[in-house]
Amino acid sequence: MRVIGIAEEYVKENKIKKGQIWCVYDKDNFPPERFNGVVERAESLNKENPELQYHTAWSNECIEFWFLLHFAYYTANNHRTEYVAFLNDKFKELGIGKYQKNMNNIFEILMEYGNPKLANRYAKRIMKDGAGKTPTEIASGTKVYSSYVFID
Repeated sequence: MRVIGIAEEYVKENKIKKGQIWCVYDKDNFPPERFNGVVERAESLNKENPELQYHTAWSNECIEFWFLLHFAYYTANNHRTEYVAFLNDKFKELGIGKYQKNMNNIFEILMEYGNPKLANRYAKRIMKDGAGKTPTEIASGTKVYSSYVFID
């Protein structure tokens, strides 16, 4: 909820009346009502001003799930330590060292060694399978693909 609160404050302070605001966040250990609450708040704000739209791009349980999808279709609801272990194994296999949280070059690694279009497709399939469920109920899942732009 802090993420969307900061976004709302930014919009208010800068008198933004039109555009798209993206809130990108992880489930981590937050309780369901707070995690799901961001989507609910965004939907509420979007009704107030159709020209100013809030979007949510979340990962349940963590951003590493999105990274993992660049290398494999994965639907198991495991703890984030499993995703990090997968990435470590994959990076080792590719000869690019060890995965570390907050890597400065993660985007370049995913683009060069992973398959972003496939990750998008996998994430969309998972979201389609979770249709009608809350973000908390879609585990593992991610909507980060919503903010990805591809140039063919």
